[in-house]
Amino acid sequence: MTSTRWWTAFLVTSDLLSFPQIVIEQFAEKRNSMLANGPSTRRSNISHTPAVLLICAVAFLAACHRPNAQQRYPMTGEIIAIDRSARQLIVRNDDIPNFMKAMTMPFAVKDHVVLERVQIGQRIKATLIVTDTESWLEGVQITAQAPADASPPHSELQIPAEGTPVPDFAFTNQDGKRVHLGQYKGKVLLLTFIYTRCPMPDFCPRMTYNFREIENSLKQDSGAYARTHLLSVTFDPEFDAPKVLRHYALSTTAIPAADLFPHWEFLAPRSQDLDAIAHFFALSVWKENGGKENGQITHSLSTAIIDSNGKLYRWYHGNTWTPEEMMREARAAAAVN
Repeated sequence: MTSTRWWTAFLVTSDLLSFPQIVIEQFAEKRNSMLANGPSTRRSNISHTPAVLLICAVAFLAACHRPNAQQRYPMTGEIIAIDRSARQLIVRNDDIPNFMKAMTMPFAVKDHVVLERVQIGQRIKATLIVTDTESWLEGVQITAQAPADASPPHSELQIPAEGTPVPDFAFTNQDGKRVHLGQYKGKVLLLTFIYTRCPMPDFCPRMTYNFREIENSLKQDSGAYARTHLLSVTFDPEFDAPKVLRHYALSTTAIPAADLFPHWEFLAPRSQDLDAIAHFFALSVWKENGGKENGQITHSLSTAIIDSNGKLYRWYHGNTWTPEEMMREARAAAAVN
C-alpha cells in the first residue's frame, strides 16, 4: 500500500467518533492538502506527518479512554439544606478552582455518618470527586457551626399521585415550534427535566444519557417506538432558547436531527409557567439572581411516564432509576410486550 493510500485508509477505517472535532478536522485538512499538492509534496510530507498525527491521536485516545478517571477538587461552602433520603447536601459553595464558579448545588454524600451529624447553616470543607458518570463529596469536615437562627430542613416533596391527569402544559421546542402535552395523547410520554449548563455529571447529563439509552433501545422495537415519545424539558428557559436546546440535543445525543427530533424533543416552558410545571412534577428549582446569565440554579431531579390518556403513570425522584427500569414501565404503559 502506498503512503497516500495508507493515510486514506486510516482516515476511513478509524473510529473518528472517538476523536474531538478539531482533531478530525486537522486530519482531514492534512489529508486533503497532501492529495491536492501533487506527488513531490506528498513524498516530502507524507513520510512523517501522518505518522506523527497517528501517534498523537493514539496517545490522545489512550488518555481519554482511561476508565472513569477521578478528578479531585477541594471545596468549601455552607450547607443550606439536607436531603437524607437522597443522600445529598445542598451546599452554597465557594468558587471551586478549575471546575466551577460559586453556586448552590446538591452534592451526593456516600458516608451516611456525615449526613447524620451535619446541620443546616454549618460551614464545611470537603473534596469533590468527579468522574465521567458521577460526583460526590468526600472527607467532609465542619469548619464553623450553624447560627442559632438557621432554617429548618426542607419539608418532604409532595409526590404526584399516579393516575392524576397531567395539565396541558405548553412549551416551545428546539425548532421554535409551540407544542403542548395534550397533542401527544395516544402516545406514552417519557418526560424528564434538565438545563443545558448543568455542570454535574450525575444530574442533568445523566438524565440525557439515560434518555439516549432509552431512545436507542426503543429503535430496536418498532412497536414500542411508535407508541412512545420522549421530552426533555429545561427549567432554565431564559438561557435555553430553542437554538441552545437544539445544539445541546445534537451534541449530547450524537443522533442526527432527522432521526432525533421526530421522536425526542427538547422543550422550554414560558418563564411564567415554570412554577406550575415544577409544582406538578415535584421539581425543586431555585434560581439565584433571578436565573440570569450569571445566576445559578439549584434543582432536584424529576422524571415521569405519562400514559396514552394523559395521566401520570410513574414518577421518579432523583437519579437512581435506570433506562432498563423505565423501558419496562413504558412498555407496560403502552401495553407493548
